[in-house]
Amino acid sequence: MTNENIAGPEARHDERAGAEARHDERAGAAARQPSAEARQPSAEARHEEKKHRPMLRNANINYSHGTFFVTIQAAFNKTIFGAIVGDKSVLNELGKAIQESLQSLGERYPGTEVIEFIVMPNHVHVILRLARRRDNHKHQLGYVIGRFKGWISKIYRDMLAQGQAVDVGPTPWQRDYWDKLVTTDEQLEAYRRYIRQNPTKWTRDRFGAVTAHSFGEIGLLNARLIGFVASQGAWAEELKPRLLWRKAGPEARHDEKAGTETRQPSSEARHAQEAHHAQEAHHDEEARQNDPVISTFTSAQERAILSKLLAKGRRFVKIYPGGIPPPEMLEPEVAEACKAGNALLISPVPTGTGINKQRAVWCNEYVLKNSAEVWAGEITPGHTLESLVKALRPRYAGPEARQP
Repeated sequence: MTNENIAGPEARHDERAGAEARHDERAGAAARQPSAEARQPSAEARHEEKKHRPMLRNANINYSHGTFFVTIQAAFNKTIFGAIVGDKSVLNELGKAIQESLQSLGERYPGTEVIEFIVMPNHVHVILRLARRRDNHKHQLGYVIGRFKGWISKIYRDMLAQGQAVDVGPTPWQRDYWDKLVTTDEQLEAYRRYIRQNPTKWTRDRFGAVTAHSFGEIGLLNARLIGFVASQGAWAEELKPRLLWRKAGPEARHDEKAGTETRQPSSEARHAQEAHHAQEAHHDEEARQNDPVISTFTSAQERAILSKLLAKGRRFVKIYPGGIPPPEMLEPEVAEACKAGNALLISPVPTGTGINKQRAVWCNEYVLKNSAEVWAGEITPGHTLESLVKALRPRYAGPEARQP
C-alpha cells in the first residue's frame, strides 16, 4: 500500500476546512437553551483560546486525499454513546445514529471509503480512505469529518429536545479531532486490529475483579442476591422501585449459552422455566426479605434504598468503585452491619483509589449479572445505565420481567 502526500504551506492554513459544518454544530443552541449565549466565552476569550490552541494538523501532510486513522472524542470525555458490556460496545440511540452515519459516509461523499470503525461509549475510531478527485477540498479530511460531526450534532439536539440524550451542551463532540496518516499495509492492519480490540481493552486492561477487596461477611455473595440500580440525578423523593426481571433457572441459562438458533426456548427450557417459576412462587415474602440487596448505592435513589435497608436491619452488599474506605471512616451504621455479619463491602481497587466513571459502570455490570432479580428506580434515557440494562437483560426471564 502506498499513500502519496504533497506537502505545501497552504495545508497549515487550511485546518479550518469544514467550518460550515462546525457552524451547523453550534446552530440552534440558543433556541434549545436560552442561557447558552450567556455561557459562551467573550470574543477576547475565544481569541485567546485560539491563539494558544495546539495545532493538531500536520503541515507536511496533504489532507486532500490518502488513508487516515481518525479519533473523535465525545464532549468532556463523557460516556454518552452507550456502554461496554463484556467485550462488546452496546450503543444507545445516539451511538446507533453515529454508526449508521459512518456506514453511509461513502454514499454521501463520493470518493470516501470507510475501511473500519468502532463507536465506543465516549469516542469514535474510524479509518477513512479518500480517493484523489479533482473536486476534493484542499482539506478533504476536515471537510468530511466536519460534515459528519455537524450531522450528528443535529441528531443529538433533536434527541435532546425529546429527552433521549445526555445533555453535554450544544454539541456531543469535543472541538477538533485527531488523525494519523496511514502509509503502509502494516500500519493499516495494526490500526484495524486496534479498532477490533478496543472494546475488550476498555475494561479488562483497566479494572480487576469487583470482589478483589472486601470487608464484612463474604458469604453473602453465595446468597440469592437482589440487585438495585438507579440513575444519577433522580430525586430520592420520587423513588418508585419496579421489578426489571427475575432470572429463570440454571437449565435455561445453560441452554442460552449453548447458542440456540431459535427465538423460542426449547421444550426442555420451557419446562425448566415453569419449574423455576413454581419454585419462585413458593419463595415466600418472609424468605425474600432475607435476600441480600446488592448495589453501588451511589445515586440518590440507591442511597435511599440503603437507608431503608439499614433501618430494617436487612442484609446488603455494597460495591465501592473507588475503593472501600478505612473502617474508621465508614458510616457507623454500615460498619456495625459489617461487624454483625449483615453486610459486605467489595471493590475492584484498593482503599483511596478514587472514583472513576468507567469503573462505576464496571461495578453496575457486576450487579446486573450477579443478581437473581433486579429492581430499578429512575433510569434516564440515553445514559449508560440504560444501555447496560438493555444489554444484560437475560434471555430467559420470568413473566414479571419488563424493560425500563
